[in-house]
Amino acid sequence: MKRLCFLCTMLLAVAILFTACGTTGTTGTKGTSDTPGTAAPDGKSAAQGKPSEKVEVKLSTWAGSEEAAELQEIIDRLNKSSDTYIITQDSNPADYETRLTTQLSGNAGPDLFWVSASRGAQFAARGVMLDITDRLSKSGKPAANLDDYYDSAFGPFKVNGKIYALPWIMQPVVLYVNQDALDKAGVVIDENWNWDRFMEAAKKLTMDKNGKSLGESGFDKNNIVQWGFTLNGWPPVQMFIWQAGGEVIAEDFSSSPIDTPEALMGFNFYRELLDSGVVPSQQTIRDRGFDQMFRDGQVAMFMGGAADSLDTKVENFKCVVREVPAGPTGIKATFVDLLGMGINSKTKYPDVAFEALVDLAEEIHKWKVMPPRKSIGSAENMQSLHPERKDAFPAIVNSLEYSRPYRFYQDYPDWDTVFWNQLMDPIVNNNGKPEELVPKVKPLLDEALK
Repeated sequence: MKRLCFLCTMLLAVAILFTACGTTGTTGTKGTSDTPGTAAPDGKSAAQGKPSEKVEVKLSTWAGSEEAAELQEIIDRLNKSSDTYIITQDSNPADYETRLTTQLSGNAGPDLFWVSASRGAQFAARGVMLDITDRLSKSGKPAANLDDYYDSAFGPFKVNGKIYALPWIMQPVVLYVNQDALDKAGVVIDENWNWDRFMEAAKKLTMDKNGKSLGESGFDKNNIVQWGFTLNGWPPVQMFIWQAGGEVIAEDFSSSPIDTPEALMGFNFYRELLDSGVVPSQQTIRDRGFDQMFRDGQVAMFMGGAADSLDTKVENFKCVVREVPAGPTGIKATFVDLLGMGINSKTKYPDVAFEALVDLAEEIHKWKVMPPRKSIGSAENMQSLHPERKDAFPAIVNSLEYSRPYRFYQDYPDWDTVFWNQLMDPIVNNNGKPEELVPKVKPLLDEALK
């Protein structure tokens, strides 16, 4: 009898011990029965078992109030259908990157977070984001199918062949035009749309208060009511350099070939646009607002991101989306802004965080213009998802085929600071001449790459 009581006492003690062990280190909304798995150096979970109850996955974004509300609707649907996670959103656009960087340097950061292309390259190189390459290859979910993405979609989020984030928007620069103004001036955009045609159109569309266009006898340059085009450092000069066949950072990151004939051609076309009279003065742009001048009908052609949706926001004229012009030899190129979503390398539940990442990416791809995936991003499918912009998608989808991101690398912000402060700011704001500035700035950019 004593032996039986002793055995019962021992079994009870073991049960209490296991019960205590099963309640430690939980991050789920109700607790879990598995010890959280920490990320091993290879990016795999140290504990491979799945939690028995839903785990809280914290998501950090820069979404404003309206965007965050739309995102929350997506999150609510996913949380309802998932058996493994509960995504909680923390959206704070104010000082987002500074705040996120501080959080990630400690142990209190989010599990998932939105990341810009430039910051993504830094985070990936410094081990802040989890390597998701193997998980993507093993996943059967549509958003994990790398073959479905555009070739350039992963550029900023890939280091040494490893993928550290999923892109969720791929926004090419397109041309928004005041179609009413184009019709009035007799400007037609066709398959021969190039620099020469673009400049010719911009001059026809630059009108004074008497209705005379730039180049006409009696044109009053001091009383312009409509300019043909506008730029203030945006759109980026890289677009025009690519269209001329040049580059600003070599593919192997060994140099900044801004002094090649092709690159100089792109710089000089930018300078020509500023000097030709088709662009408002920089002071006028600052006083009246860059994109606001287009919305107000004071600028006839404007280059903006596909997601700017100006074709749905302008009310006083017909706004149409077209492709940007090709270069002098027919090369098509446009800048694309890429945004991604990564996993904190210190997350306690890398497997669950990855599941949430792929599911959330799938839904965001159906929400945003444009998704980085060919199956979702076809003109027909986008027209069905966003019927209010049906006329815009042929130009947007075509633009994705030749869009390019910057060549980001770990210290790209340092390079870009030199590029803007020493080269582009003088060109845009101080009448700087590319042929004089480029030889002085190239050594500085080459040094920044080192």
